[in-house]
Amino acid sequence: MQRTRGSLGPAVLLAASLLAAGGCDAGNKEFVTEDRLDSGLVIILPGIEGESELNRNVRSGLLAGGVYRGMPIHSWGRPVPIAGVLINQVDFLGNRLAGVAVANMIKNYQDSHPGRPVHIVGHSGGGGVAVFAAEALPEDRKIDGLVLLSASISSAYNLTKAASRCKSGIVNFYNPDDAALLGVGTIVVGTVDGTHGPSAGLLGFDRAGKKGHENVYQVKLSGAEAGGDPHASATRPGFVAANVAPWVLAPAWPAGMDFVRAPPPREAEPVAKKD
Repeated sequence: MQRTRGSLGPAVLLAASLLAAGGCDAGNKEFVTEDRLDSGLVIILPGIEGESELNRNVRSGLLAGGVYRGMPIHSWGRPVPIAGVLINQVDFLGNRLAGVAVANMIKNYQDSHPGRPVHIVGHSGGGGVAVFAAEALPEDRKIDGLVLLSASISSAYNLTKAASRCKSGIVNFYNPDDAALLGVGTIVVGTVDGTHGPSAGLLGFDRAGKKGHENVYQVKLSGAEAGGDPHASATRPGFVAANVAPWVLAPAWPAGMDFVRAPPPREAEPVAKKD
């Protein structure tokens, strides 16, 4: 799809805003070139720690998996040493506002690059902000999909509104071994959506496959994939290249893989696997 000649100005402004949003140390410059943005946009949302090796690994994995699109890492929350990490986890209102900021970035991108695919990949707290961003989009705006990696949002969270803004849906990669941060941590400290309980990154979403959640898919990490630091497992470049990139590249979901390796948790209705 060709853009009009007059759209170059907004495109340049968009690239500048994506650079600014990621912070001067995020290394976004080479990933928000006009050539990449013309192919699509993948916004990578870090966890509460901000831009780090974990989210750089996600981007490396997407690159290795053949994703050639604009791929800014968008840091959100308060860049306050030590205390900022805890604040970002429990700042329910601030996390919602961070989602609004991401939604505005998407609207600006879609205005200058109509018809291009848009995905959000969120790790840990960034998974919650990804959901809030989808919810903040107006009804006439849709993105292609959300990819949640070890998300610290409540397993009982109602995804109906967020899922309605996603053409393909929401895929949630969860790890039952991540109990320290996404079980005990979210019960004691809280989830990014302001509740106290186990997270979707630990157990999956309760209502996956049910009414309003028909396009919510769940992928449980296997024992081999979950080895090492369980909270970092889904961010490893090799894992992302093999398991996450296919969802970003697929024109429709599910992405032709065994996306229900285990039954969805808590008696959620299974989704039929396609060949």
